Amino acid sequence: MRVSDSMTITKRSSDGAFYGERNNSAYVIETSHADYKAYDGFYNVMRATPFVERPSKLNEIMTDNLYPAIFGTVEATAKPEDVRTPKELLLEGITKLMDFFTEFSFTPSFRFTNTFAYMCCENLNRAQTYVRNYFALMDSSYQKEVAEKIKSAEFKQIVKLVAQYGKPTTTINTRFKVYFGSAGTGKTTLAQKESDNRCIVCNSSMLPSDLMEDFIFKDGNPDFNPSLLWDCMEQGKTIVLDEINLLPFDSLRFLQGIVDGKTEFYYKNRPVHIHDGFQIIGTMNLSLGGMTYGLPEPLVDRCSDAQEFILSAEQLATAIIGREDGE
Repeated sequence: MRVSDSMTITKRSSDGAFYGERNNSAYVIETSHADYKAYDGFYNVMRATPFVERPSKLNEIMTDNLYPAIFGTVEATAKPEDVRTPKELLLEGITKLMDFFTEFSFTPSFRFTNTFAYMCCENLNRAQTYVRNYFALMDSSYQKEVAEKIKSAEFKQIVKLVAQYGKPTTTINTRFKVYFGSAGTGKTTLAQKESDNRCIVCNSSMLPSDLMEDFIFKDGNPDFNPSLLWDCMEQGKTIVLDEINLLPFDSLRFLQGIVDGKTEFYYKNRPVHIHDGFQIIGTMNLSLGGMTYGLPEPLVDRCSDAQEFILSAEQLATAIIGREDGE
């Protein structure tokens, strides 16, 4: 739990011991420590305090000289040398990950944990970006608090513990990723390049049937052909769903079933085969006209990557001075 920029404190679920860090000094308070009750009281008070109010609460506690043992010169139990196995360290990291999100009413899922572990093995920034964008895409009410908390030493320790085990043996999420940002940031351009310009522009009236079928006339009668999305599944190709977050709920739920790993399903009594290589790149403006259009959590949970596109000053300047040769 992040208390302030210079202090974090975490309660170990296995035995109740506290792992603390203050002014870059780490310590452990075991249950046998003389000041354990003081630490327990302080921890419960801060945990019940909203994240944004913790700095002022900390000032109040220090001013009134509450829990003096915590801010005095009490000797903490020395941190023992780690002789645990990689699996034991991983389990500690996962336990800490679960505790980390408790105050945000979020429990890491199987898919989330798998993708998070991959990001941890890349680097800290990738892990932070994954978590930050995960909550942003859901339009979570906690996204600002989460974005702050992932800067803490507590989160860095979690990433280190998870990464030391190595990459997961199996990749669960492979069929869906999201590029989001304001108009003109280049997200759709990049996505179309990756998909060889296979793209469906979405809108709020598109039902699952609109995604799966193309209306045609055959022998003078109305008929339906498999859509571009259907063809991409059968051929194992990448397709872009532009403005994916504007799709109605039923269509988003339908997409969840496509990107969850199954190799076949039936649509109107016709088998649809999903071959290796099939991928959906969803592009979207998260906010439109002052309204935010997030994606449902089960769909975000299936996301293998989420990138936010933001124009830099240099990129914006090209709107005025043009692009130089070679750019």
